[in-house]
Amino acid sequence: MVGAKIGWKLVLAAFTIVVGLVANKAVTTAWKLGSGGEPPKGNKAGYVEVVTWAVASGASAAAAKRFAEQRAAKYWLKSTGNLPPGYEDKTDKLTT
Repeated sequence: MVGAKIGWKLVLAAFTIVVGLVANKAVTTAWKLGSGGEPPKGNKAGYVEVVTWAVASGASAAAAKRFAEQRAAKYWLKSTGNLPPGYEDKTDKLTT
């Protein structure tokens, strides 16, 4: 069971990293297209711009994390025939 937990954490980490990088690139590109400039950094931006960027990037990160976890769980189920460790009570999440 310990090996399965470690394996699940590695699979989940791999999916999360890849999806997170894609989401970060997507939100940065959307910002550039929408505002016509780079995302805010340091003291160069106004309060509204910084807050808007924080909300956009935070929402993107949350959605990416959820998507990565669902895809990793489906991959784990397909590969092993068993639910990931800790998902025994959450079978409805894998079918949606």
